[in-house]
Amino acid sequence: MASAFLSGLQHRVWRWHFMAGLVVIPFVVILALTGSTYLFKPQVEAAIEAGINAKASQEAGAMVPADTLVETALAAHPGYVLKRYVLPDGPEDLTAEVEIVGDGPARYLWLDTHTGAILHDVKSDARIMNFMSKIHGTLLGGNRGSLVVETMASWTIILIVTGLYLWWPRGVAWWRVFVPDFSVRVGRRDVWKKLHGATGAWIGVLVLVMLLSGLPWTQVWGAGFTRAKALAGLKSPGQEWFVTLQSGGSHAGHDMGGADLWKTGSDDDENAIIAGMGAMAPAGISLQDVVDKVIPQGLWAPVNIQPPRGENGVWTVRAMPQFRPRYETVHYDKWTGEEVMRIRFADQNVADRTMAYGVAFHEGALFGWPNQVLGVIAALGVVMLSVTGGVMWWKRKPKGHVGVPPMPADRRLAAGVIILIVGLALFLPMAGLTLLAALALDMMWSASAAMRGA
Repeated sequence: MASAFLSGLQHRVWRWHFMAGLVVIPFVVILALTGSTYLFKPQVEAAIEAGINAKASQEAGAMVPADTLVETALAAHPGYVLKRYVLPDGPEDLTAEVEIVGDGPARYLWLDTHTGAILHDVKSDARIMNFMSKIHGTLLGGNRGSLVVETMASWTIILIVTGLYLWWPRGVAWWRVFVPDFSVRVGRRDVWKKLHGATGAWIGVLVLVMLLSGLPWTQVWGAGFTRAKALAGLKSPGQEWFVTLQSGGSHAGHDMGGADLWKTGSDDDENAIIAGMGAMAPAGISLQDVVDKVIPQGLWAPVNIQPPRGENGVWTVRAMPQFRPRYETVHYDKWTGEEVMRIRFADQNVADRTMAYGVAFHEGALFGWPNQVLGVIAALGVVMLSVTGGVMWWKRKPKGHVGVPPMPADRRLAAGVIILIVGLALFLPMAGLTLLAALALDMMWSASAAMRGA
């Protein structure tokens, strides 16, 4: 009885593994390739900015005030407003970066800090790493695309787990899960099956860590994580992306300058909000005053300065290096220049600190280039799984049919499957919802096929 139960369970798992894999493959290949490219963002952007720096004036002289640089950038694009000013990385960096937003695409401008000349001016999507990030995070589909990415990532987690369950050797030595016997072949797709299983065994855990560490960016899971922290009483100062600070006090407001360790909203949404707020209200301390306060502090580069929004907004300075545990956020009173709040990594709650290390690993920034290499290995492993899985399907499918494994004759697991879906929906909501929908369609299809057969 037990063996029959396990056999039915294995068959059902295989059926769902097969169908999910068929859907996920195209998406997961795109995510793997774009993600592995994005791992090298620091090196790529450093090379690009080195080329821009080479155009800057090499003659020593007085530096142009930051406010003047911003005015030059805004004059080149009427109707745009300042989103952020990025400090030069050090004395050897001869340019300042300005990001502006308006009715059109966000723009990035690099200006010579000694002459004030615009050296480089590009749209947001023209920056290769921004473009890769959008594909990786939204498939260029905005918030709807983000939901698709979350669904595919969630299903890939399930595929890895179910694949390891299906591949685990039964009746042979455990180490055969990593080193299958290629000398014995059973059927025309046996080699591909062994390559598929061994690849999953070797890189499965690594891929799972990569996928799980990327969940904070997702819409549904990320929002759920935030709610779970609130229910558990885990709240950090300045946690919200829209910081609740105002100059002249710390009562509620809604000014830009978030201090979160990661962002779950889209850049386009954020840019639209900033553009809608209009230009920074006049009076108060200048951008150059903030720059003079920040430079001596030696914050980790890149250091972004975001202007106050509204009458009593705050100046927000954000150190945003690739290694997220080095993040630091400082808010300054618009009128007096006094520090209103400083948020360091140690001020975050334990859940956020733990997740920040995971995010750093996901981005290849936790322990230097070996972290990047591991990310590439994980991406190549995912591509290998996709290719071998696709070949296995192609070789087994009947001509003119998809070749979906049949529904097991013993359907006593239905209640257990529903319980599994409920549990799955709590941890991976998008996977749970889509699985429930697919289960309903599958049952209707099977019922229809049975009626046709009768």
